[in-house]
Amino acid sequence: MMSLGRAGNRWHTDSRVGDRYAGTDWQRQGVSVTLAMRRAKHVTEAVLCCVILVIHRISESIRVIGGSRTVVQGEDVDLSCSLLETDEELEQITWQKRTLEEPENHNFFLIYPNGVTDFISSNGLENRVQFFGNLTENIGSIRIKAARLLDEGNFTCVFSVFPSGVYSIEIPLTVLVPPVTSVTVDVPPVIGENEVFLASCLAAGAKPQAEVRWNTDAFGSLVRTVTNSTQHANGTTTVVSHLLGVPTRAANQQQVQCVVKQSALATERTLAYTININYPPQTVNITLSEASPATVFLCVADSNPKAIYTWTRVGQPWPQSAVRAEGDTLHLISLSSELNGLYTCEASNPYGRATGSQYVHVVSNTSAACWVLLVIIFLIVVAAAAGLIWYRWKNGKCLWSSFMGDHQFEAQSQVEEDEAGV
Repeated sequence: MMSLGRAGNRWHTDSRVGDRYAGTDWQRQGVSVTLAMRRAKHVTEAVLCCVILVIHRISESIRVIGGSRTVVQGEDVDLSCSLLETDEELEQITWQKRTLEEPENHNFFLIYPNGVTDFISSNGLENRVQFFGNLTENIGSIRIKAARLLDEGNFTCVFSVFPSGVYSIEIPLTVLVPPVTSVTVDVPPVIGENEVFLASCLAAGAKPQAEVRWNTDAFGSLVRTVTNSTQHANGTTTVVSHLLGVPTRAANQQQVQCVVKQSALATERTLAYTININYPPQTVNITLSEASPATVFLCVADSNPKAIYTWTRVGQPWPQSAVRAEGDTLHLISLSSELNGLYTCEASNPYGRATGSQYVHVVSNTSAACWVLLVIIFLIVVAAAAGLIWYRWKNGKCLWSSFMGDHQFEAQSQVEEDEAGV
């Protein structure tokens, strides 16, 4: 039994030793597998590190170029971007924007490798954006037509390439707005002694703010300027510059210039303006027109605006068939003594009136003929007397002494005859 036990023990002992030996082999195999896996993991990690390092080095050399742009409202603008230093496969170009119209950044335009383009949403740019780049050269440039102020903001050009990933650049877009300019006056100045607005120069809705100045060489120091500006919610500014002075007749029709300067304008914009001072009619003058073969009287009055003329006949009815009044002219159609009388011309405008008068005297045809005949007879008598005097003087005799001598001779003869009779 003991032997069996010992033999059994010995068997059992051998079995345990065998198990120990068998377990050791499996352990050795497990360690080998583990070591192999660890080695594979390390190799994989090393390979991945190398790949990442290579990709990182590649990505470091890849870059997108572009630049900020400025455009005048209403003009076209090109937003240029290019992907450099890569031969990787282009998967897609995406354009994003964040503008005054839509402050949140979002995709709005896609460009696929086959050249097909797609608008993601209708956001004010649809039908105004055109792709004009070159996909084979990784150029993703676009053109925005008729730029608006609402298009101002930041545009982002995004290149997606395989395997390195995504590259982008942000392109700021600034939109300039030229001013709407004019020179006017709200209340027409009337002649007076107090300072008023003579003119106002407007540079409206400009971005950036416009600079406004006046050229007033004709006035010198007699005028001054006051300038105000108003900022609008959309970023534009309106500037109003007022020209102030005392309204006089001398200031009327004087030339001034408003000069507007702004970065959206290629050159300074000069607006010529004529100062307009209103005043009532001054002295009225009535003159006989020499330019017309007929008898025409002209009524003239200095005023601004131009006067309206009204003709009347003082104390007598208007001779309808013989006189025609047309504005500032009075036509005497048929001359007769019936036209005789005092005529007045009144000049008026919204600021006052003035009156002038002219007396018309027409001589009838019969009276004129009599006067002509009398004048002729008078001239004949004067000529005859003058001729007789000249004749006597030429023959050495005075007409009066000859006359007196003849009468004295006749008187002496009469005396002698009387004495003889006695």
